[in-house]
Amino acid sequence: MQVSRDARLGLTLGPRREARRFRNAVALTARTATVASAAILVLFAVVAVHNAFTYPSIGGYDAAEYISYARGIADDGVLPPNGVGAYYTPPGYMAIAGLMGRLGGALDMQDPDHLGQLVNALASVATGVLVFLLARVLWPARPVTWLASVGFFAFFPVVLKTGAMFHPEPLGMLITAGALLVLARMLRTGSYSWKLALCLGLLLGAGQLVRAWSIWMVGVAVVVLAAVAILHRTLRRSALAAGAIALLVAVLVPLPWYVHQATRYSNPVFDRPQEDRFVLLRRPLAFYVDAGYPDIVFHPWQGHLNDRFIGVLYSETWGDYFGIWAWGPGRGDRTDAIDASLVRQSLLGILPTAIALAGLVALLGLAIARPREDIARLVAALPPIAATVAVLYLGVAYPTSDGDTVKGTYALAAVPAFALCFGFAVDVLARRRAVGVVLTVLLTLSALAMLPFLFW
Repeated sequence: MQVSRDARLGLTLGPRREARRFRNAVALTARTATVASAAILVLFAVVAVHNAFTYPSIGGYDAAEYISYARGIADDGVLPPNGVGAYYTPPGYMAIAGLMGRLGGALDMQDPDHLGQLVNALASVATGVLVFLLARVLWPARPVTWLASVGFFAFFPVVLKTGAMFHPEPLGMLITAGALLVLARMLRTGSYSWKLALCLGLLLGAGQLVRAWSIWMVGVAVVVLAAVAILHRTLRRSALAAGAIALLVAVLVPLPWYVHQATRYSNPVFDRPQEDRFVLLRRPLAFYVDAGYPDIVFHPWQGHLNDRFIGVLYSETWGDYFGIWAWGPGRGDRTDAIDASLVRQSLLGILPTAIALAGLVALLGLAIARPREDIARLVAALPPIAATVAVLYLGVAYPTSDGDTVKGTYALAAVPAFALCFGFAVDVLARRRAVGVVLTVLLTLSALAMLPFLFW
């Protein structure tokens, strides 16, 4: 349903006002930002595709279980037996990767499952393109935001690490980024047509068929559309209708999978054994509040940050806490050189993490304090929060002594939105020319310093 020009202005007032206020403060042109973003994505694609064929297919998280799952679907058309392997994981990625594995076998590849990894490399590259489009849709007059968002995404280690694996998360990230783009387009154009709502619902449903806990994205979409309905009376009916359509489709698409799981297991979303204790008592207080300094920086590997949510999440996201990339089974023991590279990764991650968190807080604060100015800020602010809560729940509800259920990979679908938070903050900071120059130099040098770690 189309709305009046005045109604659309109510949703785009924020970026238009900012464009007028700062149009002479940012030297970067739209053309330059587009070309630079494309160059970064080309480099990202080269590294991602290279890693997909050099990283061992059996090397990623739960890779043996996922490969067995994929082959079972492709060869025999069956899901894993009850309680065996990755039986709790939806079949979306497994079906695609299994078919690609069969293609690899037909091509007589030495390791046919590398084509399943190639799916993830391509999904990661496509997500990078969507990050650029998201930044343009949300902030059409802020090219610095576009470039910074793409740069953060491309050099965020957890993206390239997971993108090289035989793992469902990168495909889930792509689908979630697509849903965010549809939602952002709704808000920016003021159009809440049934076609866009249907597209949004299909993406939300498809995401759950890849990773069930991406259900948090359904909540984000519902909250954003509800906020539009509350704040803008002229849009209330169309926003509520769009939300209802999207929610209905998002429920119907994965429903057969949930029914299948519910009839066989106790939990249709993530059926794993749980302790018979109140959920908040399953972890000590330090798990929630202690980052584990100085180990989070100077010993960011397994054995030093047990029962520390922040420490494990950060170390695994920026480095290799669990030993699946730079060290571990099949790669050899840690050496002094590897330890030094992991410490370097932790140090290099401090500045971009701080900037991204500042952007997240700023966007959320502005969305709450001045919601009528630009409610679309929630598109970038809510996903990282929702995903972190989901990972925190996994870590608390399913506690392990080594932090296995606390992985940045589980929040991979929120990385595009987190990159937008980073881009927003960089753009604001760079409006002071001296700060902009210093940030550009530091972030560029940091990205270059990370390349050896990212290139497997």
